[in-house]
Amino acid sequence: MQLPVALGMTLVWMLLFNGFQWREESLGLAVLGFGVSVLVTVVFPLPPIGPGLRLRPLNTLRLLAFVAVDMVMASFQVTRHVFAPGPPVRSSVIAVRLRTDSDLMLVFTSIALSAIPGSMVVEVEQPNRMLYVHALGAVDEEGAERARGGALKLEERIVRAIGTGRDIADLEAATAAGREDA
Repeated sequence: MQLPVALGMTLVWMLLFNGFQWREESLGLAVLGFGVSVLVTVVFPLPPIGPGLRLRPLNTLRLLAFVAVDMVMASFQVTRHVFAPGPPVRSSVIAVRLRTDSDLMLVFTSIALSAIPGSMVVEVEQPNRMLYVHALGAVDEEGAERARGGALKLEERIVRAIGTGRDIADLEAATAAGREDA
């Protein structure tokens, strides 16, 4: 049985039936909810999850600051593109190969990229760790490289903030190999 999952489901059960009020029948309802939660976790067990997140507070603050600044700057750029006179804004879909094998880092990077104005992940090629990103205003090779570099910098911040030791080692190995190729 997965006790943390069962307790979390019991909490949701109590919030659904009681809201934030404790009544006379609440204890019985809590016991019933816990019983149902245990039954659900036994009948429908979750698959084992490998090493999960490793929260590093300082790097997490750096990540949040980076994303906040990037969102503000991207908002201004999108606004400028929208209201600028002239031909319509052009964009490109660029391929970004991530440097870690973690599906969790792939998901977090995809979500964060899509949350930033002017970029949207349109496809994920999981076996090759490839993201296809629609980047507003990236019409030449320089713009595409700038967008690709921004996505890779975001991946690095995410991995350093919440990745496992293996994720960080993969990132550093890929970064070192990239520098040797240059």
